[in-house]
Amino acid sequence: MCFNDKASSFIKIFIVIFLISSFIGSLNAQTWGKISGFVRDAETGKPLPGANVIVDGTDLGAATDNEGRYIILRVPPGIYNVSVSFIGYKRAVMQNVRVYTDLTTEVNFNLEPGIVEGEKVYVIGMQPMVRKDLTSSEVRIQSDDISRIPANDIGRILDLQPGIVRDAGGNIHIRGGRSSEVAYFVNGVNVTDDYNRGQTVIVENESVKELQVISGAFNAEYGNAMGGIVNIVTKGGSNEYEGKVEIYAGDYVSNKDEIFYNISKINPFSINNVQLSLSGPIIRNKMTFYLNLRNLHNEGWLYGVYAYLPQGRVVIDDSLGIHAKGDSSPVAMNPQDRFSGHGAIEWKIGKSVVYKVDFIGNKYKSRWYNHQYRLNPKGLRGTKGFGFTTISKLTYLFSSKSFMDLIFSYKVDENKSMLYDDPYDSLYVHPDSLTAGAYEFFKAGTDLFRSTRKTESYIIKCDITSQITTRHQLKFGFEFQKDFINLDEYTLIPATDENGVQIEPFIPEIPEKSNPNRIILDRSPDRIAAYIQDKIEYEFMVINIGLRYEYFNSNGRIPVDPKDPNIYNPLRLEHIYKDLNGDDVIDLSEQVEDNKYTIGEREKFWYRKVKPKRLLSPRFGIAYPITDKGVIHFSYGIFEQIPDFFQLYYNDEMKLSEGQGIAGPFGNPDLNPQKTTMYEIGLRQEIYRNLVLDITGYYRDIRDWVSTSPPIPTYSAGVSYSKRINKDFAFVKGLSVNLNHKVIGNFGFNVNYTFQIAKGTNSSPEDEYLAITQGAEPKKQLAYLDWDQRHSLNWNIFYGARDYGVSISSNFFSGQPYTPEIVSGTLTGQNVIPGLSTNIRRKPFRIIFDLHAYRMIDLKIFNIEVFLQVFNLFDAKNPLQVWADSGKPNYTVYQNQAIESDPTWFIRPDFYSEPRRVQFGVKFYY
Repeated sequence: MCFNDKASSFIKIFIVIFLISSFIGSLNAQTWGKISGFVRDAETGKPLPGANVIVDGTDLGAATDNEGRYIILRVPPGIYNVSVSFIGYKRAVMQNVRVYTDLTTEVNFNLEPGIVEGEKVYVIGMQPMVRKDLTSSEVRIQSDDISRIPANDIGRILDLQPGIVRDAGGNIHIRGGRSSEVAYFVNGVNVTDDYNRGQTVIVENESVKELQVISGAFNAEYGNAMGGIVNIVTKGGSNEYEGKVEIYAGDYVSNKDEIFYNISKINPFSINNVQLSLSGPIIRNKMTFYLNLRNLHNEGWLYGVYAYLPQGRVVIDDSLGIHAKGDSSPVAMNPQDRFSGHGAIEWKIGKSVVYKVDFIGNKYKSRWYNHQYRLNPKGLRGTKGFGFTTISKLTYLFSSKSFMDLIFSYKVDENKSMLYDDPYDSLYVHPDSLTAGAYEFFKAGTDLFRSTRKTESYIIKCDITSQITTRHQLKFGFEFQKDFINLDEYTLIPATDENGVQIEPFIPEIPEKSNPNRIILDRSPDRIAAYIQDKIEYEFMVINIGLRYEYFNSNGRIPVDPKDPNIYNPLRLEHIYKDLNGDDVIDLSEQVEDNKYTIGEREKFWYRKVKPKRLLSPRFGIAYPITDKGVIHFSYGIFEQIPDFFQLYYNDEMKLSEGQGIAGPFGNPDLNPQKTTMYEIGLRQEIYRNLVLDITGYYRDIRDWVSTSPPIPTYSAGVSYSKRINKDFAFVKGLSVNLNHKVIGNFGFNVNYTFQIAKGTNSSPEDEYLAITQGAEPKKQLAYLDWDQRHSLNWNIFYGARDYGVSISSNFFSGQPYTPEIVSGTLTGQNVIPGLSTNIRRKPFRIIFDLHAYRMIDLKIFNIEVFLQVFNLFDAKNPLQVWADSGKPNYTVYQNQAIESDPTWFIRPDFYSEPRRVQFGVKFYY
């Protein structure tokens, strides 16, 4: 069955399940908050049973019980007015009540006696700065806060949060784990691409209603993540029409010409952005919509020189070539184009049923800088892709204390990496053209690598949430996910005739499936999860306790005989030829071409299926208020995660080449789950009005990280291979201090500092394999991980009024480690010199300042906001990489020895972070 047929079949199956489940179950999408409290007589303090409490502007409400307590579930995050009425008392309205996802907002009322009908008492809601039901470390950022931060995307906001580190490649690590341990959710649904653990879709800042970052022990609702959770709750429509148009343009403004070629030439439109947002009613009080569209173009800051034509080399003999010259114009080598959209429709079918659907998609095109192509930039391939997810949620309300949700979600991530769309394009040239000496650029040639990947996932989640007593809120549910992974990856080779002689002139050819140079994947794993979570709330204590069970079947297979793994090129005679006489010996008469097994026949005895994996993860958290403005919390949990699909499946057919050496590393669909045991303890205390201090210490013990095996011998002398296994381990310990002043009136700020130590056997799953192939001993001791950033200081400060505002954010990052080398001028990597330990020296520190300033103009019909954004305000160099022999980004001893090479080779703009970026823009509000 082909890939598309299988996907089509599962679409039909999931639609049927979705329709059936609408009548039997639900899912908690983690997009709701809760409001609770007491209603009492202001004079006597006695409870008022039967009082009506409603959330104004919604159909949510509840009546107080005999103790005067009320509980309102299923409240979307946001700011509301909450009102209460009771016969013989004045109606009270609490204004500006902020509700957060999965947290309880306490709102208490003391009603005054009154007999005048319609008389109201308004109270400005003073939300407690310390959340008493927060049992682990997390940060919640609302849409109004996001708009004040100098950031054009979620990634920059994450950089300002405690415990988050970016490595030299820009990957995010939460509290010392590998970047693959972060899971991304939208409206409670996992949108992580499990092939590479990136985001399937990007949600633009304008679409975010609440951003939740959980770095501590997260509840049992969340699975398949060990590092942390990034959960985005998106905006929806309302009963009032609203619109916004944002336009900005800019460029990189820097005087670092000695580093960044072409940076001094200013083009105010090299960065341009247009964004549109609309929302409002379709049927008032029944159906609403939300729409956001954004188009972004950024030329980037890394340029090459069009000095040579990719097709310019004409080979005269084995030692001489003639190179055709280009026009020497600058060519962008890290450009980005992205179009994204988010649409949502919410339909209140009745008092008890609500249906909402979100559509989120991105289309992008980009290129990654490659230094060797600096003089031949048009020979370098680019990447283009498409990500999309739809989230359909049906909610059924049993009562004010119980509700059900059902979610069906589909997500797809499709990308292509190639130079030309057609693999047989005549512009491709012979691979011999793509050669260069030591410390020299390519002066001709085309990138022959091509990759096409598509990952699809179908998800059904079904939960029930119930406030079974005034103290216990119970959640339980299940999830089913079916994935499809399709990959075709290869490097073009010269076509040959029937005698195996290369055809002249060069004609590109796609390698056969059996060629070790080609990787084809068509995999479809299954996963099932179930959990139960109890939130126990007392005035003196809040407890979160949960248990999660997960089942994963890779539907993979591994060779029965590990010494003969390549089904396309077997080594043992009995694996090549049939034993016709059954004597268990392949004699000469049987060693003939007609007696060979076909691939189909060989498959019947070649592989065995791997066993499914089962994961059990307990979670526990407790918050203990020590005063009315202080809370101590402790959390513990075991978090297990299936390795990403790349580790499971990439090259899992183990197609060994005929040459000697250690092949691999090969994927292993029989990998076990990785495991992290997490502990944390912390204190939150309001030390002054609107000023909260949060101190948290944490420890993580990480086991069964994916690594690579020692060489596995084969029946062919001198030929071995390595596959991925669970072997590496690590530990992380740290302390975070956060000082937050809520934006009240004109002023607010947040400052956080993190001290962290992250050590492990290997930073990357490939490190062990690289060490073995370079003749080094396997790692026998812990070393600082590549992203071990000892000190991180982040802050953001805002000052403004209704019609203007200025916000400045800053990061200080101490240097990350690198391995010194004394005989090699290459990038940092596995140490192969006896006596030198891994990651024992530090790169320079980095410091960043960003600015956002705006001015509002009220034109009655609509408002205009004019703004200025400057990223890397002081144009700091901020090295990301260094030469391992010097520890500097701008000097290596080899530039003194490589006299014959191009001296500009040693100028590495990719060793530095982004230079100063300036953007001017305007927003129109309706």
